[in-house]
Amino acid sequence: MKQSAREILILTCEHASNRLPAAFKKAVPAEVLKTHLAYDIGAVQVFRKLVKFAKPEFYCEGKFSRLFVDLNRTITNKSAFSEYYDALDKATAAKAKAQATAYWSEYRTAIEKFVNANTKKEIIHLGIHSFTPELNGKVRNTDIGILYDPARPQERAYANVIKAEIKRLYPAMKVRFNYPYKGTSDGLTTTLRKKFGPRYVGIEIEINQKFFQR
Repeated sequence: MKQSAREILILTCEHASNRLPAAFKKAVPAEVLKTHLAYDIGAVQVFRKLVKFAKPEFYCEGKFSRLFVDLNRTITNKSAFSEYYDALDKATAAKAKAQATAYWSEYRTAIEKFVNANTKKEIIHLGIHSFTPELNGKVRNTDIGILYDPARPQERAYANVIKAEIKRLYPAMKVRFNYPYKGTSDGLTTTLRKKFGPRYVGIEIEINQKFFQR
């Protein structure tokens, strides 16, 4: 599916970094920051290569760990803020959450502002993520996941094209739809679908972190 003149590509990587702002560093053990709990291992490398290759009109990446705030969750979702806030005293935690909320809002607002500025265009949004090969003792049985809303025809069409292209280039690659997560779960794409309707196409690419551990 070749991008037309009426389509605009945007790329994002919400869990690009495991960095923490100074006020929150003491809350998270250093060893945790090296794990998938803190960020999507390998995702930012793929994201930056795609930016260089595809030259999207808009792109952005998270600069702090999801343990500070998860950019891919609505701010009211209880999982937006990690359990590590409990390690801080009440005043410090409140201040850190206020900073995290402002950062979350800035990130989301920049994306929405761009989409709003292109009202006559169809927005094709690819969110680049990665997942741990094993979670809670269960091995994730795929190499790449393509998350989308099956009820949206345009997203289904793009998901099929992306899968076909991956399989053309890498026939042995195992590619699955809406795995290891559902494409309709709370996230940036689900929020943008509600805000911008049919002209917004939101697809998340999930890459198995085993490829970055070799």
